[in-house]
Amino acid sequence: MFLPAGWTRPAREDFHLPELKRERNRLIAAKKACLKEVSPMDEFRLERINRHRFEKMEFDKAIIATGATENHAFHLPMGTDTYVAYGVAESVAGRVPGTLLLPPIHYGVSDQLMPYPFTVTLTPETLAQVIFEVAESCVAQGINHFLLINGHDGNNSAIDVAMRKMHRAYPDAKIAASLAWWISGPKLLPPGTFAKDFGIGHAGEAETATALYLAPDCVDMGAAEGEWPVSPKELRLLTSIPEISKTGATGDPLPATREKGRLIVEALSDYLAAFLKEMDATGWDFARNDWSFLDRKSRHA
Repeated sequence: MFLPAGWTRPAREDFHLPELKRERNRLIAAKKACLKEVSPMDEFRLERINRHRFEKMEFDKAIIATGATENHAFHLPMGTDTYVAYGVAESVAGRVPGTLLLPPIHYGVSDQLMPYPFTVTLTPETLAQVIFEVAESCVAQGINHFLLINGHDGNNSAIDVAMRKMHRAYPDAKIAASLAWWISGPKLLPPGTFAKDFGIGHAGEAETATALYLAPDCVDMGAAEGEWPVSPKELRLLTSIPEISKTGATGDPLPATREKGRLIVEALSDYLAAFLKEMDATGWDFARNDWSFLDRKSRHA
């Protein structure tokens, strides 16, 4: 197995214990059980729609999911960021009529993880242009309302550039973005669901929990271990994860459970679906003083 020079994989004797295999099989079965079949004329995932059916459908908004293909410590799949962003996007699109879910963008800005196998990265300029051209293609075909769901922190600067470019080129376009599900999702849950840190971290509790829910067959909890790199309180160290972490993780993945992952996905999906429904009802008018309809009590009234 390829590892960066000087690194060795920790010896672990419990990678393939029978009980871990049984637990993984149970998670896979649970995930399959929660999947909902979509009838052909109710399909909203663009890659699954042919022209014959598309021309009988009506879409007035689109969701763009941005992810990454990068190392996520030893226990999570390289596509974790894409799985989560697209998983949430799929849940939201299924709840709001007229929502077209575009195929996810699998590559992001991941240069900070390049020394770890196996990471594929784009420059911020490239990703910004890809996002812009995807959105521009939608505008050319009659869709100018967008929700972007991002799965990777390194993409945020590129997303900002792309969206500003869209506003200059297409002033009538309306764009909203969920930039950090790993922060927003846990914060939407009842207090005590996660520790005070809300499970934040690269391959930490929140990411591991959502992966257990959305892609359980790709997770090896027997290989999970975390760490909390230390940095100065009043300084940001402009460094890469390999310089501060031996595992590629920041945070503690061990308390993660599939149920916590389900709660994150459901809470964030509910929040974003409520946003889209309100925007549809009010003409996507962002100039408002009251966003209380997104409060937990309002959404569950």
